[in-house]
Amino acid sequence: MNKGSGNMNEKKEKIINTAIDLFAKKGFYTTSIQEIAESSDVSKGAFYLHFHSKDELLLEIFKYYYELMNQKIQDAEDLNKTPKENLIRQLEVQYEEILKHKSFIMTQLREQAITLNKDLYDFLRYKEIEFHKWYERVLVSVYGERVDPYTVDIVVLFEGMKNSLLQLLIQETVEVEPHRAATYLVERLDVLVNQILEAKEEPLITKEQMQKSYASISSPKEQIVHEVNEELIRMQEVIAKLDVTEDKKEELQGVIDFLTSEIKKETPKKFVIQGMLANVKGIPELDKHRKWISQKLDVRLL
Repeated sequence: MNKGSGNMNEKKEKIINTAIDLFAKKGFYTTSIQEIAESSDVSKGAFYLHFHSKDELLLEIFKYYYELMNQKIQDAEDLNKTPKENLIRQLEVQYEEILKHKSFIMTQLREQAITLNKDLYDFLRYKEIEFHKWYERVLVSVYGERVDPYTVDIVVLFEGMKNSLLQLLIQETVEVEPHRAATYLVERLDVLVNQILEAKEEPLITKEQMQKSYASISSPKEQIVHEVNEELIRMQEVIAKLDVTEDKKEELQGVIDFLTSEIKKETPKKFVIQGMLANVKGIPELDKHRKWISQKLDVRLL
């Protein structure tokens, strides 16, 4: 994996990247903590300062990976392109990143290390929900509000196509360039959406049914706070480069400081967060960050 973003300790990041390589080559179960520590140029004691166990390390690897993937998907969005063009590019990015680490992914699937790690399994289930919600928003932006009642059906069918193709690519059964794969899938998506809309049938799976199936899955508060805090740090970096007056930069920095403080409270007030996010509305460079934070904290944008 590439070097991560945010404030992750360099030593911790080195351990994570080293472990990824070792797990890909040797497998999760046959790689010892001692080997990981030695290959990372740290002591075994230093390893335990960052991770309590190898299972916790595996969970952190996936968190690290998803953070990188999420950032790359966000960065792939171009305000000058259509929603459909952005979707193709974002799917292409997903394929590229997954194929870069196919050896590691194949090892985890083969050893079933994921299903035996409850915290990791719960984390991945939650990420499924996040991706599902992302797809729903993208579908509405590409095809309009009329597609909204059918988004669950469309996502289930589209993910089936996407993942089946991905399996073939990971296993090297076939070789297809990521851009061509993404373009082909979105063209099939067009056909699928048009057929569903023309049929005007009742949805097979409703949003209410899907919400019930996900009711027992929740993201740990600490993880949400950490992810939002990282996003606020990225917003600070963007603000520093904005072509605005120093007074405006100070005002925007004040918004970031206030949000950073509010999300760390035991019970953050949604209306306060909503108001603060409204203060950065209308600044294109901050828009995708504002939307991401609202989605992460389940706050409706004004």
